[in-house]
Amino acid sequence: MTSRVLHLVSRLQPGGRGQTLWPTVLALADAGVPQSLVLMDHRDAAQARLMLPAGVRLGDGSAGSAGRAGLPAVRQAATTLRSELADGPTLAVHVHGLTAGLLGRHVLRGSSVQAPMFFHLDSDTLAARIVRGLDRSAFLVQRNRVDALDPSGREHPGGPSRPVDEVYFNTERAEAETPLIVTTGQPGDLVYAQAFVQLAVMLTGLRPALTFGWIGDATPAVQQMLQAAQIKLMRGADATDRAEALHRAWVYVSPDPAGSDARGMAEAMAAGVPCLGRQVPAYRALIVHALSGYLCNRNNDLIAAIARLVEAAPLRREMGQAARTRARHRHGRHRFRASMLLAHGLSPVPVLRSSGVAPVAAGAARATASVTAE
Repeated sequence: MTSRVLHLVSRLQPGGRGQTLWPTVLALADAGVPQSLVLMDHRDAAQARLMLPAGVRLGDGSAGSAGRAGLPAVRQAATTLRSELADGPTLAVHVHGLTAGLLGRHVLRGSSVQAPMFFHLDSDTLAARIVRGLDRSAFLVQRNRVDALDPSGREHPGGPSRPVDEVYFNTERAEAETPLIVTTGQPGDLVYAQAFVQLAVMLTGLRPALTFGWIGDATPAVQQMLQAAQIKLMRGADATDRAEALHRAWVYVSPDPAGSDARGMAEAMAAGVPCLGRQVPAYRALIVHALSGYLCNRNNDLIAAIARLVEAAPLRREMGQAARTRARHRHGRHRFRASMLLAHGLSPVPVLRSSGVAPVAAGAARATASVTAE
């Protein structure tokens, strides 16, 4: 009999518990893994029936607990979960929400089933407390992470830990009439602003004349510095604003030697903009030199690379396309799917959806870190 994955859910919320329920269910459904969903609140049954893909079963007791609340509902959910565990081999148990985590831990500790548990909780601290003393493998599924099972909570040297918003990948390129060189800086980062201003001043007099843009907010001190160099402030309140600014850019530059602009660079790459940065680990992990952008040690090298890209539209297009492909592979939402499949010992395979989106081969590394008690 084929092993199944069981899901126990406290309450369904918009997008699923912690916004990881439905991506997880869909990732496993794509791989043909049988699944069952057990609800702790009967009010969620209608939504669950509407959202569940074909082949995913709603646990027998989930829809039949109308009128139950409080302790009776918890007992019904426990009974249903035990019934599902006894119904066949279990590949893994996913618990979504604090109440589901506590109940799932209680039921699994009294069961002979040794399947690993995946905790979808809004609090890392609560997850660590729940799994303390648990006699099985346990994973914390992180919200909005490229690799969903990475518990580090830190930005990776190779770029942002969260997936890049799809709005960047869907941005149609429409370059400004005159060469536009942009960057994304932190509002009060005087050092970063100074590095960008210095580059703009050094490029004064280049033909055709260049314009420069700073995407995002800036403190009065940074604004004064940018305005003195005639650098335009561009809206960057959200992903839509930043994508709108990027779709007109010719080149994206991260001039700081600290490598502090990994997220801004990843977003620019996803928007199809060729990127330039320093030879530092954060940018080396993003840019493939001379393919999706350039890595430069000195300002003179950055200036030469900007001039080369400004003068050659075909080169800009080729590098922009390569940058978008690179960003899709490293920071697209498919990485959530890949990390989830790999954690279950399954091979990520390309999937063609009915929307017509081209399949993307996932290449996430296997997630091996277990949740440990603090």
